[in-house]
Amino acid sequence: MLFIRSTLVLLVLAFNLQCSWAFSDYLLKTCAQSGFCHRNRQYASNIQESKRSPYSIDPSHLIFNDPLHTLRGTVVKRIPQENGSEQVIELPFTLDLLEGSKAHFTIDELRDPVNVKEPLNTRRYNETLSWALHESANLFPTPNVKVTKPKSLSRDKQLILKSEDKSIKMKLHLKTFKIEVFYMEDLVMTINDRMLLNLEHLRKPENNAENKLPEEIIFNDFHDDFQYSREDTIPFGPESVALDLTFNGMENVYGIPEHADSLRLKDTTDSDPYRLFNVDVFEYNTDSKMPMYGAIPLMIGTRPGVSAGVFWANAADTWIDIKYDESNTKTHWISEAGIIDVIIFFAETPLEITKAYTNLTGTPSLPLLSAVGYHQCRWNYNDERDVLTVDYEMDKAEIPYDFIWLDLEYTEDKKYFTWKPEAFPNPQKMLKKLWKVGRNMVTLIDPHIKVGYDISETIERSGTAVKNSINEIYHGHCWPGESIWIDSFSRKAQGVWGKFVSKFVKNANNLFIWNDMNEPSIFSGPETTAPKDLLHDGGYEERSVHNLYGLTLHETTYNSLKQGYAKENKRPFVLTRAFFAGSQRSAATWTGDNVANWDYLKISIPMCLTNNIAGFPFIGADIAGFSGNPSDELLVRWYQTGMWYPFFRAHAHIDTLRREPYLLKESVKSIVRDVIRLRYALLPTFYTAFHDASVSGVPVMNPIFYEKPTLEETYRIDDEFYLGRSGLLVKPVTEEGCMSTQVFFPPGIFYDYFTLQSFSMEKSGYRDVDVSEETLPLFIEGGHIIVRKDRYRRSARLMARDPFTLLIAPNATQEASGNLYVDDGETYSYQEGNYLDVLFTLKDGILESSISHYPADRSLGSNLIEDIIIATPNFQKPSGTILIQQGDMRKEVNVQVDPYHRYFKIPNPLLEIGKPWTILF
Repeated sequence: MLFIRSTLVLLVLAFNLQCSWAFSDYLLKTCAQSGFCHRNRQYASNIQESKRSPYSIDPSHLIFNDPLHTLRGTVVKRIPQENGSEQVIELPFTLDLLEGSKAHFTIDELRDPVNVKEPLNTRRYNETLSWALHESANLFPTPNVKVTKPKSLSRDKQLILKSEDKSIKMKLHLKTFKIEVFYMEDLVMTINDRMLLNLEHLRKPENNAENKLPEEIIFNDFHDDFQYSREDTIPFGPESVALDLTFNGMENVYGIPEHADSLRLKDTTDSDPYRLFNVDVFEYNTDSKMPMYGAIPLMIGTRPGVSAGVFWANAADTWIDIKYDESNTKTHWISEAGIIDVIIFFAETPLEITKAYTNLTGTPSLPLLSAVGYHQCRWNYNDERDVLTVDYEMDKAEIPYDFIWLDLEYTEDKKYFTWKPEAFPNPQKMLKKLWKVGRNMVTLIDPHIKVGYDISETIERSGTAVKNSINEIYHGHCWPGESIWIDSFSRKAQGVWGKFVSKFVKNANNLFIWNDMNEPSIFSGPETTAPKDLLHDGGYEERSVHNLYGLTLHETTYNSLKQGYAKENKRPFVLTRAFFAGSQRSAATWTGDNVANWDYLKISIPMCLTNNIAGFPFIGADIAGFSGNPSDELLVRWYQTGMWYPFFRAHAHIDTLRREPYLLKESVKSIVRDVIRLRYALLPTFYTAFHDASVSGVPVMNPIFYEKPTLEETYRIDDEFYLGRSGLLVKPVTEEGCMSTQVFFPPGIFYDYFTLQSFSMEKSGYRDVDVSEETLPLFIEGGHIIVRKDRYRRSARLMARDPFTLLIAPNATQEASGNLYVDDGETYSYQEGNYLDVLFTLKDGILESSISHYPADRSLGSNLIEDIIIATPNFQKPSGTILIQQGDMRKEVNVQVDPYHRYFKIPNPLLEIGKPWTILF
């Protein structure tokens, strides 16, 4: 007991110290300290040296094209014994060819209980996909798969499976469980190429050695000697799963967020693998493979003409090794528990991989329009007066914003679902004052619940708390001190949480929730998180489901808010720190507790880009660093960068100086004000990008290689990007004292966004661009039409009736196109068809608008267009008047020509955005 108490004190002290200074690496395991990672890395080395194949497919158990699977059978694991015999372990195996050039395979274990006590569930956890996939996802095998097999099947034979559309062919080597996957007859992926497949099956401690392959080692099989997790009981012993997958002909892989690292993943041969394990990492290291708050086990590889994706559907602690080997990329996936459950994707471009992935896991939910605006936050706004003072001062400085946030201190003694009575005596009145101009509030509600008040007592009575290894309510330490945790895996717990949320938001229509600390973060826990032998609903250990916990919580919160606002049919807004595959359906996220320095500003771009290609685009980073006080230059550059984050929020630690935009000195304030106003002017374009993401999974913050997949020189660019498919190309300035920056441009015409000065790139390459503190390198690629609203309003809601401006940037053939999506920005009525979708095109000297979808409420399309601006390098400037037609209206108008001949403008054409029109030049 003395050891446990001493460890608890040390952990809490260490965590509190790192909250004040920086993250302490020693709190997290290295691969060498992680039993299952070290064992599998050593196994990988030994098996490649021995060149044995302990795993094979039993040909006598194969069943083809039954109603549920393309192929199912048994993988056999053979373990040599000292007496010359073999121990045989049979592992159920399924393989399905899916529609859309995808395949799905699983390897499980049939377990007999061995010294396992209730309520532990003996079965390996195989429900990760039930959380990760969208409810309408289709994993049924495609019919009519052609099977080519020898007349007599034996272990040394091969099988060939070919999809009906012939896009996918799989060659199975039965003797080695090696699977070669061909896409359009091109070998693109090899499964178990290096024979690293390993599944540590259930065994008793006394029989451990005889259940080991010769290439395996004994290391922390039934105990954990890491300093902070020695109390882990490990009831099932070693139970890891591992597999290697090779991306053939591909020298670049991406994905597996969350890591503070480059967009293109690094080789891990001489370092630890990348780790996916949701943990609280205050002031995390940059350029690092260490785990962070979220985990999406999706990896994408690409080369011109073909791309591939791997979705490793496992929620346990996971390490991934990457080796760039000549023209191939070899990967090794290692998870502590669960089953091997993998979906692989194939397509011509990486964007199509992201689309296919989100088609299964769900496209991002369409957010409130106001949530795409600016969010003002700090730890903490002290009371109602403080909140309303910020609100007043922002208006006085004419700086728009839409959300104001309350961190931990708004609660009564850190009890969630309460308000501190002396600081917030009338929250409803405060919320109504904010709503007068369409503004919203977000409050922090975390999963750790302080013991000794009605919320925790309700959870305890209902039996919906997380349990410890002996099936008693787990007590740990977090912000409130002694706490319990809601078990949001449980449907009953979800109902209990829903009642808390509904009561909290009752009588409000602009109050939303921030789920922080939901990895979960536990100050007294190993590696800043939960002990792995905690128990969740169904008798599953934390070890098997850890990376899912954050998803279960924020999805429960989202559904609870949706129910709470059902009368208004209002979309919820939830911010989560922890996430998993599928989180995009119900939350936004951010990059966590960063620092006000240039390294964190720079790394925020590839971090956000990685989340975007992994199907979770609603992400941002705290502007201008959560901890520390930024210099004026850093603050300006961070706002100039952050306005392009899909989630645009300023946030600061309680120990920092106040830095709300209106408090800045005038020269800085004017720049920041202009940047925030630019975000609001471009809200129509941003919101259209969010709609595109919600329909097809297109990234909002879009890497250049996603737009130009045939240009191999773009594959390593992660410091510039496009806004969706708008044609806006952004290169933030992330270097201190920068006076000039190099910007990469694909071939074509480009326009400076602010001046419309144009230049042409005959071939792709870099171009020097001079910058000043006020400069934001922003360009329009020729061939696009940008839609914006130029009038200043205090919030997005107040912009609803404002007119639009069209900015047209023709390409070399004097053509351009763009689209606009409009709905009410607040409700789900768009799902019933109440939205406007407009396509604008310039071709053959005719600019026209066509309506792809008319809204049920025609007022959505009644806004006027107040200006049409056309850049002119390759477009013939009209010599006199132009003809405008809309319905029965026909009129000739004069145009205004820029004195520098960079553009001309059609002022006030009086065209309604929701009706077709034509302009003849």
